[in-house]
Amino acid sequence: MRALKMLALMLPLTLIASLPATASSCQDFGSYTCPNSTPDNVRVLGTGTTGQSVGILLGSNTFNVSLTGNKSFAGDELVILAAAPNGLTGTVNGVSFTSLASFPQNGAIGAIESTWTGLGIAFNSEQFGYANVGAIGSLPFSITASGVGVGTIFYGEIVNPTTGQVVYITPNSEAGVLDGGSSVTPEPASLTLLGTGLAGLAGLIRRKVAKSYTTITSLSTPEFRLRVFSFWDKRA
Repeated sequence: MRALKMLALMLPLTLIASLPATASSCQDFGSYTCPNSTPDNVRVLGTGTTGQSVGILLGSNTFNVSLTGNKSFAGDELVILAAAPNGLTGTVNGVSFTSLASFPQNGAIGAIESTWTGLGIAFNSEQFGYANVGAIGSLPFSITASGVGVGTIFYGEIVNPTTGQVVYITPNSEAGVLDGGSSVTPEPASLTLLGTGLAGLAGLIRRKVAKSYTTITSLSTPEFRLRVFSFWDKRA
């Protein structure tokens, strides 16, 4: 009898645990709607892993988005969701972000904020947004983020442009956090100024060395020795 009770208790838990990752964690946003069940087959591909809830490390401003399984995406479009710790700026593939009041995936905020905390990223003014980067011709789909702050987290969602429905979403573990790409390449004018400064510094050093050499050389001339001897003769 006890065994039957345990079985009755465990069966619902087992069924819940065995549910496929198709349970909808998507929320309507913009002009897009979420059906009752949205598979989380979208993957952000980066340069490593974070060890955090948001699992993918993006060590470059250019990364890829792909789709697991033999899933159809013909005619669909890719939407990039972004969560920034201190203001959302920049573009993805030249497309600016449309602001969102909240992040449109259930359970994502906790994962995002715990990831920022785990990576030591302060989030004082978090902002959210999305950008439709267009039709998916092939996968993986290359994304280039320009002017986007370090610590920004990206999710991908595949949408049907005809129905406006979200078809596939990204699980937290396969979303990516931008860690690199913040270095600045000097402009030509800056390089010229730097070169001019270095040349001037080199000339100053040469003049200092030449002056020191001249001074040392003058101390060893016969005229200098004669003046020294005359000085001491007068004092004697």
